[in-house]
Formats: sequence, C-alpha cells, structure tokens
Amino acid sequence: MNTFTFTDEELLCLQVCLRNAPTPYHIHKKKIVSVLEDKIGQPPKVKVEPLALPKYDLTKYGITD
Repeated sequence: MNTFTFTDEELLCLQVCLRNAPTPYHIHKKKIVSVLEDKIGQPPKVKVEPLALPKYDLTKYGITD
C-alpha cells in the first residue's frame, strides 16, 4: 500500500480536478472515481454572491420583459 502526504492546497487541487475532469467510460464503469472521492473527500462548497443579470432595453426588437 502507498502512502502520500499532501498540503491543503495540493489536496484541494486534487479534489477539484477529480470532480471536474471527464471520466472515460471504462474507468467510470469500475467506480474508481467514487472510491478516490471516498479517500480524499469532496471539494468544499464555496458560497459566493450570484452575478447580477444586466437589464437591456430590447423593446426596439419587439421584446418586452
């Protein structure tokens, strides 16, 4: 068995990359990603303010809001 030591920043990088990376079908079928997520954990959810949607006057195009 191998043992690895990561800094908090390295672990966060691994968690985010594992969550966002596409998984090839043959690996996804073996559930390897979920086993890895169980070992290193999920990345923390960061709460941020949603972006404000801009308002545009589109009435000259026949679009009313």
